[in-house]
Amino acid sequence: MKEKEINNCECEDKEKCNENCNCGCEENPLIIEMEDIDGEKVKVEVVGTFDDQGKSYAIVNDLDNTDNSYIFEVQTKDDNDILVSIDDEKEFDRLCKVVEELTK
Repeated sequence: MKEKEINNCECEDKEKCNENCNCGCEENPLIIEMEDIDGEKVKVEVVGTFDDQGKSYAIVNDLDNTDNSYIFEVQTKDDNDILVSIDDEKEFDRLCKVVEELTK
């Protein structure tokens, strides 16, 4: 997938944003349209974020094929967060293990 800009929660304290917060994130999931490697449009939902080794990552689910989930690095450019593909196979494999541990 190609990199894609995302919008962050408007919560003043993003670290404490959860189901008890009134920011609206729980009621309004973050759904974005991305382009896959074949140029096809794919709608995905950002279902979680995490930090690892000084970088931020997002987990997204394909809304058309619920069996597919993806991990992207979150980078900030011009005060906007964007999702960037992880091309390094070792880094990707390590992150898959991190996500497995987080979802146990």
